[in-house]
Amino acid sequence: MHRLRSGDEWVLGTLARGNARFGDGSEQDWLPPLGSEEASKFVNDPRTVCVVAIDMATNHIAGFVYGCILYRRHTKLEHMCIYEIGVDIDHRKEGVGPLLLEGIAGEARRMGIDRGFVITSESNREAVKLYSDFGASRSPGNDLLFGLHF
Repeated sequence: MHRLRSGDEWVLGTLARGNARFGDGSEQDWLPPLGSEEASKFVNDPRTVCVVAIDMATNHIAGFVYGCILYRRHTKLEHMCIYEIGVDIDHRKEGVGPLLLEGIAGEARRMGIDRGFVITSESNREAVKLYSDFGASRSPGNDLLFGLHF
């Protein structure tokens, strides 16, 4: 696991160009990457956390997760909002998803954050299983909010 930092801007371009490899097949194959200034802002923003899993045998990105610290008006000021998680099609069913969640949870703990959330839909069965297996508590309804404890 590796948290993106200054010097890792290139990773964002790799993820954008390989977009379809990390989704459910309905994503666009290629998305325009951020410009260098925006990519630098992304990796240097202390409230944005992006963790990548690297396949050590191939040195390719096996998956990524990113989120940001969100200020809330109740319970605690800072929560980690997980925005996106993706596992490369060649690394599905290898335990990469749980490793990514543990990676972002570890980063959250290092920043003193002990809770967070992620939103998905009931129809995204793989995501529902991933978050449930991680121990997240789930809200009722079709649009699911999973509360996470780090």
